[in-house]
Amino acid sequence: MGKKRFFDDRLKYLSFIQNTGEKKAISKKIFSYVASLSENKSYLRILDAGTGDGTIFSNVIKSFHKYHPYTSLLITGKEISYEDLKNTLEKMPDRFVEHPNLLITMTNVKFSELGLIESSNKIKDKKVKEYNLVLKSNNSFDFNSQMTSSLLNNFIKKNWGIEIDNNNKTSYSNPCIIRVYRKDHRKQLEKFLNNDYKNNNYDLIIASQAYRAAASVKVKVNNVIGPLMRLLNKSGKLLVTHTCGGDSIQKVLKLAFKEKEAFPNAAKDIIEYLKSNPIGENNIYNFSKPINYFFEFKGAPDQTVTELFGHNVDAKWANILYVGQIPERDIQNLENNRNLVNKIRKTIDGFDQIQFKNELFSITKTR
Repeated sequence: MGKKRFFDDRLKYLSFIQNTGEKKAISKKIFSYVASLSENKSYLRILDAGTGDGTIFSNVIKSFHKYHPYTSLLITGKEISYEDLKNTLEKMPDRFVEHPNLLITMTNVKFSELGLIESSNKIKDKKVKEYNLVLKSNNSFDFNSQMTSSLLNNFIKKNWGIEIDNNNKTSYSNPCIIRVYRKDHRKQLEKFLNNDYKNNNYDLIIASQAYRAAASVKVKVNNVIGPLMRLLNKSGKLLVTHTCGGDSIQKVLKLAFKEKEAFPNAAKDIIEYLKSNPIGENNIYNFSKPINYFFEFKGAPDQTVTELFGHNVDAKWANILYVGQIPERDIQNLENNRNLVNKIRKTIDGFDQIQFKNELFSITKTR
C-alpha cells in the first residue's frame, strides 16, 4: 500500500459531506443545465465523472424526470471507491420507480478510458469485468432487494478493488462495468446495451471536484478536462466545478501554513490554458464565464458534540483541512506547535459562519 492520499481518508470525507451543504449547492447549480437539455431526442446521455456517495447522481436523475419525464435516460457514473459505489447504488431503487425508462451504468475506469469501456473487452491488457442486473417487478422494495443481492455484492467485492502503485497513484484492480435497468423496459433500452457509442457521446458531463485543487492547470486539463471534452456530443456540455476556498477558509489556511497556496489556479486559468492549448480544433468549443457559489458549515445545535466528528471547532478545522487538501505530514508538524494551534482554533471560533466557495464553468461543443 502506498502513502495515504487525502481522498482515501473516509472519515474526513464523511465529515465534510455531513457537516457542509456542498452536495445540495452543487445539485442546485446543475438543475438548470438538466432542464435545458434537448427535448427533441428520444434518449439523452449523462455522465457523472465521479459520483462520490451518489447524492448528486441521484439528484440529477430526479431533476431529469421533472423536465424530461418521457425521455430515456442513459446515465453513467464513474467511481473507483468500493464504498461510494455501494452508496450510489443504494440510492437508485426509488429512481427506477419514478423514471422506469432508465439505464444506469457504473464504471471504475480512468477519465481517458471512459470512451472505451462500452466497447472494449480489455483495457491495458486487463479483461473488463461486466455485470448486468435486470430488475424484475415494479416497486422499490423489490428493486432494493435485487440491487443489494449477494450476487451483485460478490461481483463488487471480487472485482472493484483499488491498487496504489510505487508513484502513489490510485488505480483499479480490474476495469469494471455494471449496468442496471428494468426488465419491463428492456425493449426501449436494448439497443443501448451493446452500443460502442462511437458516434453517440454524452449530452451532459458533470465533473465535480474531479482533481486536486493544488494540481497544475496542465495536469487538470490533460488528466481530467481534456479526456471529458472529447466525450461530448455536438451541443454537449461539460460542467466543471471545483473548490476555490473562500475568505474564511483561506484566512485560516494562511495562518496555519504560511508558505502553502492551497488554491494556486482558478477556472479562468484553465479556460485561458485551453484556448492556448486546444483539445483538437479550438473553434468547436465555447467556454462560459466562471461563476462563484457558496455553501456553509452546518453546525450541531448549541455547539454540542456530534457522534462522529467532535465539537464544532474541531469539525470546522477538519473540514478546512479537507477542502484545502493538506497532507497528513503537514498537519502532524502543525500539531507540534501548540501556540499556533490555539491561535487557529481561536480564529475559527471567531467566525460567525464558515463559508466555502466553489467555481463552476461550462464547456460546450458547438459542432
